[in-house]
Amino acid sequence: MSIGSKNQSNRTQEVQRVIENELAKYNHVLRTRVRTYDVDRQGIVHNAVYLYWLEAARVEYFRAIGLPLDRESFVTKHRFVVAHAEIDYFYAAQFDDEYEIYTRIPWVKNSSFGFEQIIRLTDGRLLVKSSAILVHLNPATHQPERIQEAYRKLVKEFEGGNVHFMSA
Repeated sequence: MSIGSKNQSNRTQEVQRVIENELAKYNHVLRTRVRTYDVDRQGIVHNAVYLYWLEAARVEYFRAIGLPLDRESFVTKHRFVVAHAEIDYFYAAQFDDEYEIYTRIPWVKNSSFGFEQIIRLTDGRLLVKSSAILVHLNPATHQPERIQEAYRKLVKEFEGGNVHFMSA
């Protein structure tokens, strides 16, 4: 094993320990498995596919907290757009692997909120750790708009003491 591989392995193990401690903060988990169209010619999940998985889990998170969703939800009602995203890759998933996506909102500001997400195989191997900032836009003007109290209440009820409301 080369020094670079050993350092990467140590980093992955350290992150894995931290993640295990953090998982208790996550109230939403989406479980599924890798499909044929998720893998590339190397037989692993293409790095861009993880972004789709994260988005799908955020939508399911909204559904889980009680936000009414239909075909027009993200066009005319709940206009949340990704303003920033970070992703760290740790391990490559392959076809038919079972995985789970943990999703939470750790903070809410005036017109934005953060998502933290972890994707791991069901055997515990860490695939991805990600964070994103979403902004609530007015559907008519496309300008940032204060997140409604009804949304804040749904997040607070779902996350409990694990979410911080900040003024910005």
